[in-house]
Amino acid sequence: MEYRFYDILNKQRPEHKDDSFAARHPKMRRRDRAKIFAPFAALSGHAEQTHSARRITAEKIELSQDDIDKINIILQDMEEKLDTKQPVYAEIMHFVPDPERENEGQYRLYKGLVQKIDATFGKIFADDIVIDFGDIYSVTHARKQSLDP
Repeated sequence: MEYRFYDILNKQRPEHKDDSFAARHPKMRRRDRAKIFAPFAALSGHAEQTHSARRITAEKIELSQDDIDKINIILQDMEEKLDTKQPVYAEIMHFVPDPERENEGQYRLYKGLVQKIDATFGKIFADDIVIDFGDIYSVTHARKQSLDP
């Protein structure tokens, strides 16, 4: 078997220093060179589709009425503590809906300080997130020491 062009396989790109070619064609970063060829992508939309397919999602779990009642009791207890200006630390497993997939998303665990519980609108305000009551899978009281790494 004959290997054509074998001699150029491992060659580096030519170096142009202080000549007219280097002045007209400065070396480009790899990212900028890739932009030149982006319009020629053979499968338009393929990258977006594969990115979407790689996301791991789950269907939202419907809780039983007993589970909902247990969560409500814990939330009422937390709300009473907040009313008396006591700090409330919690671990809340909650559902975060996927913006592209209906009735699917991810479950995330929030550990930290709860700042407000709004029973009227069914929301928990904590640090930089807002959790809807309907998205809570489980909630427990926590101690500040157990939340520190």
